[in-house]
Amino acid sequence: MKINSVSNNTSVVNFKAADVNILATSDNHGNVLSLPKFVKTIDANQDDIFVKPDAPSTLNIFAIAGDWFINPSKKGFITKPSLSNGDIQLRFLKKTIDFVHKLLGKDANYDTLFEMGNHDLDGGDKFMYKVIKSTPMKVLSTNIDYEKSPIIKSLSEEENPKVAKSFVYEIPDDKDPSRIHKVMFVGATIPTMDFYNPGLLTDMSFYDNGNKKDSGLKEENIQGTISAIKAEVDKFKEENPQGAVVLLSHMGNRLSKIIRDNVPQINVILNGHDHKSFTSLKGKTNINSLGQDNEMLKSLNLHFNDDGDLETIDMNTFFTDLTLTDEISKHPFQTFIKENFASDMAPIVSLRDLSGSVFELDYGNEIRYSNSYLANYLTSAVKRSVREIEPDVFSVAIQSSIIRGGIKQGASNLDLMKVFDGVSENLSNLQIGNVTGEELVGLITENIQANLKAPTRNTIIHWSDVQIDRTLMEKIQNGKSKKSYKDAVKVRNQKTKTFEPIDLKKDYRIVLPEKYLVKNDIEWPSRIRHKFDSLNHTYDELFRQYLYNLDYSLTITPKTKEQRIL
Repeated sequence: MKINSVSNNTSVVNFKAADVNILATSDNHGNVLSLPKFVKTIDANQDDIFVKPDAPSTLNIFAIAGDWFINPSKKGFITKPSLSNGDIQLRFLKKTIDFVHKLLGKDANYDTLFEMGNHDLDGGDKFMYKVIKSTPMKVLSTNIDYEKSPIIKSLSEEENPKVAKSFVYEIPDDKDPSRIHKVMFVGATIPTMDFYNPGLLTDMSFYDNGNKKDSGLKEENIQGTISAIKAEVDKFKEENPQGAVVLLSHMGNRLSKIIRDNVPQINVILNGHDHKSFTSLKGKTNINSLGQDNEMLKSLNLHFNDDGDLETIDMNTFFTDLTLTDEISKHPFQTFIKENFASDMAPIVSLRDLSGSVFELDYGNEIRYSNSYLANYLTSAVKRSVREIEPDVFSVAIQSSIIRGGIKQGASNLDLMKVFDGVSENLSNLQIGNVTGEELVGLITENIQANLKAPTRNTIIHWSDVQIDRTLMEKIQNGKSKKSYKDAVKVRNQKTKTFEPIDLKKDYRIVLPEKYLVKNDIEWPSRIRHKFDSLNHTYDELFRQYLYNLDYSLTITPKTKEQRIL
């Protein structure tokens, strides 16, 4: 269903000169189960998405603004145990590209453009090289330093390069064969891979690489990215002053706006990374953010008039949840999933509370900044498995950005594989060590202060057996309370099972993720990392062991429903 339409020009176009149809998506995060709804939505709205797709004067683009993949090294499928997340997600990428192509017809001028996101690189640059070589798509890499990136440089130097800093398309006018309309596509990836995937990119280097999260990046931190994009755009516009420019940006809205302000000749920015559904127009630049997890898709139509000018940019948003579910079951994509993942799709989880009522542990973006029953359950469940190895562990911490899926009655193996999908397997090992109460308060306070600054980007850490008064910490930070930060942290008394004030001098044995402890952009990891040793297990392994021990029959107790984030 078409939800809304916006245009840069309200004039009525009475005749055709040249058009660019763009189908745009981002941040799919490997959610193959929702792809049937995604492609069905394309199918049901193809006339609105692709206007006159087979006309010689029409260019059709399927644009993916990053993070189609997530955690590609992870395994755990029942039906196909030898395959990894990346293998499965790559199969579905190829199938989706082929589906769009077949929908348009063999005579349509069609291409797929891909901009790498940080999660696409969870498997390192070698995995992305495999993706590029095996798929019929072109990859934009404007802010990569080619001289320091042998993998990318080799792909860009092929006879028909599949990787480039920009791709320029020529579209013939429908009436004047001597007139050629041009559109250039550029791309930008959030560059700080030392933060997102430290140590995983050995043959690929971004301008502006560093160890800062995107919420900490300022304009001066992305000058290399801005300069690289500006150089491509300036050269194109000098040669083609009437040409259009589209940027696929996996930078997030805030940084995309900075790029827009520095390169105002860009006509359209298709934005990913921050998972928002956002549209804005400033000057000549139309920014469209693309949501996440196949919840929506957007289509844009760029129309050139007979004078060669880009006359209108029309945009439609389609929400996939509005696609009729009874038609989904018959869709070829759903059939493909059933044929290839029957065992993985079978319901295996029984989830009830103590009264016997069905209960669901939902996943939502609020897990990143507030109390969550799902996070409560996961931290407690992993702690139980850890105690089989380390009986004296007090608390398990989980960064909420690592959690990417909920647990429901009848959940399948595919559902469970999504729960801990927000971190690369190469960085998912857990560490255990002792900290003092004072140190525990310090690292919790640092995390909460960052979370208050950017709740959905600087994600909160959830703890088993620890209660955090986030509201009080905010009051202290804003000078509205004279209490100490230690007053906002309570720990569970192992005898009474109630929360009590933390003892600053007592030692607490805790579990933290390796990816947190290797960070150098915040203070506390570097101060305590020497106290920790490897558990040689991941959250996913320990949680799956917990589920197996319970025969996947889960019970929600009052501990799950307690308020650990106030």
